[in-house]
Amino acid sequence: MANKLIIRNNLEPQIDTSETVDGKTYTHFGIEQNTGSQGGSYETTFTDSKAIKYVGVVDVTSAAALTDGQVAFEGTATTTGTEPGSSGVKAFYVSYDSTLGTVADVRVTFGSQVHAILSVGESVCIPLVSGALSSCKIHASAYSDGVHEATVTVVLIGD
Repeated sequence: MANKLIIRNNLEPQIDTSETVDGKTYTHFGIEQNTGSQGGSYETTFTDSKAIKYVGVVDVTSAAALTDGQVAFEGTATTTGTEPGSSGVKAFYVSYDSTLGTVADVRVTFGSQVHAILSVGESVCIPLVSGALSSCKIHASAYSDGVHEATVTVVLIGD
């Protein structure tokens, strides 16, 4: 029996409908009427023991591949599991968990394309089909040991 990998998504574009009444501004947002809210899920399979989670401080300021727990992290990231094969990534998830000092963002890149620029508290999951492990990359806008640090959680799942 195959393992299930379910990726859920939600898209909610919102239009600023703010107004000023008697000199006071009231901020409102409404769902974009042309598209509305959309959501769904994507289901695939993954191989036993081909799921890994890294939690650590990003110590690079240019895109670095997540081929082990040391390349993009200060020291060695806390690691749980085993990484997918070199061309078997099916899900690439990054969460920007916390910051020390000033780190404006964490960038999530696949290949040479930046897919997300995360602020603290944000996350993204990129579904892939046979994605190259060496193409899964992250970097922080700033890093200085003990002064400017971004802590992230990264999950890679596949075959």
